[in-house]
Amino acid sequence: MLNIGDSFLLAGFAQALKPKMKELGVRYEVKSEQSSFTVTWAAKMELTVANTQPDLVIINLGANEMSNTDPPAHAPAIRRIVKAIGGRPCVWVSPPSWHKDTGILDVIRENSAPCRFFDSDELVKQPIPRQSDKIHPNPEGGALWADTFWKWLQEQRAPQVAVPEGTKPPSPWTLKPSPPEEHQPKAKPKE
Repeated sequence: MLNIGDSFLLAGFAQALKPKMKELGVRYEVKSEQSSFTVTWAAKMELTVANTQPDLVIINLGANEMSNTDPPAHAPAIRRIVKAIGGRPCVWVSPPSWHKDTGILDVIRENSAPCRFFDSDELVKQPIPRQSDKIHPNPEGGALWADTFWKWLQEQRAPQVAVPEGTKPPSPWTLKPSPPEEHQPKAKPKE
C-alpha cells in the first residue's frame, strides 16, 4: 500500500494508520513532502507507483491549495496523478478544513475519479484537534481523522470474488464503486 501526501499526512494520519496496516500484514509505504502540491506530485507519481507497485494508493493532497486563487488550473495535475495510478484501487483523502476553501476540494472531487473520494469534512463528525498553528491536526486529531478513514475504507472494500485458475486475482483492496454524488461538486450555500 502506498500513501502519498503533504505535511497533513504526517500530522497523525500515517502514524495512526501504520499499526492498523501492520496488524493486517500490509506493507505500508508513506511518501510525504512538506509544502507539496498536486502539481508537485503529478510529475513524479508515475515513477513512485512503478517503484512501489501498491495494491492500494491513498492520496492526502490539497491542504496547501486551500487558498489557491485559481483552483481549476490544478485539475490537469489531479487527473495526471490519478492516471499514473494505473487503474489500481485508490482513495483521495481531502484535507480537513481549517478555513474556507477557495474551491480546490471541489476540483479534486470532480477530477479524482475513478479514485474514491473521502470527504474529511463530511465524514469526520467531530472537530479535529489542531496543533498550535491551528492548521495541522495534532496527534489526537490525526488519529481521529485516520480512524474515521480506516472505518470507511473497511466498509468500502468490495467483496472478494473467485477468479478462474490462471487468472490474476483482483487487488484485495478493490473498492465498491463510487456513489454518483461522490464526485459531484458540493452545493454552494446561498449568500
